[in-house]
Amino acid sequence: MKAAALFLVTHGSSDLRSWITLQNLVTVARSQSDLYISGGCLEGQELSLSQQLEKFATEVIQVGISKIVILPLFLLAGVHVSDDIPEQVAIAQSNLQIIFPDLLPNKLIFRTMPHLGTASQIPSLLLQHFEKYTEQGNLEKQGRILMAHGSRRAGANQVVEDLATQSQAIAAYWGVEPKIETQIENLISQGTNKVTVLPYFLTEGGITEAIANKLKAYSDRIQIQQLPVPLSNEQIIGLALKSAV
Repeated sequence: MKAAALFLVTHGSSDLRSWITLQNLVTVARSQSDLYISGGCLEGQELSLSQQLEKFATEVIQVGISKIVILPLFLLAGVHVSDDIPEQVAIAQSNLQIIFPDLLPNKLIFRTMPHLGTASQIPSLLLQHFEKYTEQGNLEKQGRILMAHGSRRAGANQVVEDLATQSQAIAAYWGVEPKIETQIENLISQGTNKVTVLPYFLTEGGITEAIANKLKAYSDRIQIQQLPVPLSNEQIIGLALKSAV
């Protein structure tokens, strides 16, 4: 009998690729762990996250598991991590208490872990990713940009600024200033002849494609390269399982 279960939570999207990505992550996790594992999305599914979690909890109860570890697969803290996920977990707990009045809360424990982006290995993984694509030679003429979605909440982007500094890069944001165009123009004005852009997102998708389209506008002015997202499925799951244990 497995003593605990792991429930991975991603943002989700109407783009089918987001659901496929989650299923691939679950498959990798199951291959690397004896935990009972599944996952759900905040958005893009017919069922709400609370309903997805209730369904999973019903399954694990039937096989005698008493603890569910919930891991938000988010790189940055925001409304989803701080508000939406806890709210959905609370709804699931409340509904399950009605369905299984003799089981909760003493015999089925929910534990929501810090989001994936808090893993201590993240800074070194980002730096390694940049270094992998850095050309030797005139390094002072090469610029790096770490690009995240960005938030208007006070102080919310500081973690991105810190990660950029640790990666010898500057930060840019999709939703707020400084945006990618601003930072590329700044680097060009400083005499930079090559820019490497690392999208700080969990998976490839609509935004990373939109970033690529923006970068095309600079191809005749500067050598510019967009890197793949920094974490492979295996790395994501490795960090997730360390958090869950």
